[in-house]
Amino acid sequence: MRQITFFILTLTTLLISLVVFKSKKGNKKVIERTEALPEIIDLVISGLQAGMSISETLANLGNIGPRCVNQIFSEFELNLRKSGNFELELNQLKKEFQDSQADQFLETLIYANKFGSSNAIKILHELSEFVSEDLSLRGEISARFGWVKNSAIMAAISPWLLYLILRTQESAQIAYNQPVGQFIMMVGFACTVIAYFWMQQIAKLPKSKRIFTKNQELVDYL
Repeated sequence: MRQITFFILTLTTLLISLVVFKSKKGNKKVIERTEALPEIIDLVISGLQAGMSISETLANLGNIGPRCVNQIFSEFELNLRKSGNFELELNQLKKEFQDSQADQFLETLIYANKFGSSNAIKILHELSEFVSEDLSLRGEISARFGWVKNSAIMAAISPWLLYLILRTQESAQIAYNQPVGQFIMMVGFACTVIAYFWMQQIAKLPKSKRIFTKNQELVDYL
């Protein structure tokens, strides 16, 4: 019974760690790309002011843009050459960024490409300022609420530190080796996992709704 319980706890821990690692890795990419938006917008503005077209400016980001977006803009350039459909490729970029502010930026470029870019630079300047202020504010709020995540970690670790201390006593070892003790350990482990993810969920900041993806999803469905 003891070996089975240990095996189940170890396997569950490994699976949870793998899920958390993959989730954080994916979120890290999205966060990096979102934080690079002000720089991306400024580079696009510079390209437009230099007389480049919107597609040329975006393709150039594969070389001069932030490192976290070099690959997706290089792929954008290749796909645009193949399909020739500018709007389609910008919608693909929306899927890569997975961010409402990136949607606004790319939707502005779609509009400018369709109806002319006479006011695009002014709009992009305003959007760049808005995105920078929003990222700064969200960063400050996230830092202040970081204690919630730290509390989740401490709350998850503390009972098991106490368990290790109790395991040094012979009477506790006998108790925990009993079926009832093993059952209590498994219930405690399950409660710890639930509490940890619940606290992590509470610490998350709400994301803005992506309103510019609805039309594209309808087109894909049809």
